[in-house]
Amino acid sequence: MKLLKQMLVGAALVTATFSAQAAVYELGTLTVGENSFTYNVAKTAFDDTLNFSVGNSSTDFLISSLFASGKAGVKRDIAGLSMSLFNAGGLISTGLDFTALTSGDYFMKVSGTGVGSSGGTYGVDLTVSPVPEAETYSMMLLGLGLMGFIARRRRAD
Repeated sequence: MKLLKQMLVGAALVTATFSAQAAVYELGTLTVGENSFTYNVAKTAFDDTLNFSVGNSSTDFLISSLFASGKAGVKRDIAGLSMSLFNAGGLISTGLDFTALTSGDYFMKVSGTGVGSSGGTYGVDLTVSPVPEAETYSMMLLGLGLMGFIARRRRAD
């Protein structure tokens, strides 16, 4: 009976060691420019959630597996890296590259398995660019109209 108990405890510890880890990261409201985030994961499966908001801007996304070297000979790699992007309405898309999101609240599910000798590292680059205001478009149209008027007047002379 004692041997059976020890085997069950051992099996539970092994299962806990190989179970998936999950973390939730709050990125807040992204600012204009490049917002880069790097996360280390253990040598196990992971399923992370990254929450963020986008203001009045357009956002491009890129996520990649990074092969970072800390100590000599230590490799931090991820197998099966995948990402899904969601908003309040549900799933938007899956993959590793997204473009042109509008303002609102979003979250990403990032998953994979850390397989390097010290687990894995993944990075997320979120580039936010401002959306031109209505005044910018009206100023551009006014300038084009003025140039057209001048060109037409010169042609008439």
